[in-house]
Amino acid sequence: MPRPMNVLKFNGQFSQAEVHSWVRFCLPDLPEKSPPEDTVSLYFASTFLDTQLNITYKKGEAVFKSDNISTISILKDILSKEATKKKIRLDISYDISDESVIHTLSLIHPKLETQLLLAKKVQIIDALKELQVHENDLSFMSTDYRQILDNADKLKEEYKKQPCHLERLYGMITDLFIDKYKFKGQNVKNKVPRLLEILDGYDLQSLIAFFNQPS
Repeated sequence: MPRPMNVLKFNGQFSQAEVHSWVRFCLPDLPEKSPPEDTVSLYFASTFLDTQLNITYKKGEAVFKSDNISTISILKDILSKEATKKKIRLDISYDISDESVIHTLSLIHPKLETQLLLAKKVQIIDALKELQVHENDLSFMSTDYRQILDNADKLKEEYKKQPCHLERLYGMITDLFIDKYKFKGQNVKNKVPRLLEILDGYDLQSLIAFFNQPS
């Protein structure tokens, strides 16, 4: 099944070398010089989320396609600024897919669930250890609880790293929400506190419903 893609297009009086330097500013791993072809096509995949970015550019035109609306938003902002520095006027057009936002939330979902489940497990470790001290026979305890006890040190170690993981995922979801409505010409930053409340009691369908509410 094809991914829902957002499309961003730039037209203007710029050379292929100029647009290559702008793209390289966003993606520093690219070679310094533009490839020799008249039309250059590049393909990238996020190692974290598995979202995709396809870039095609030539003299006077650049097209960016991604299933992550926030990638398109970042590219639009940065490339516009770089062109402005060079006093190059750009004609910018875009075609935004609301379905792509739900698609990206679905990619984030398993990672977020894993992190939230880890937090719940760590929260009950001390209570389980207290039981272990006072009860000689733990056969009444469920397999899941016994596994938490057996892996307590490992879980706590993973949890120490968790704040940055959760913060990253929350940041991605917040950016998705802001960017979705930014392309519609609406500022929804005042709704971010409500979004964070929904994330605290996370449920994918509730989150999707919030994203789809009229702003």
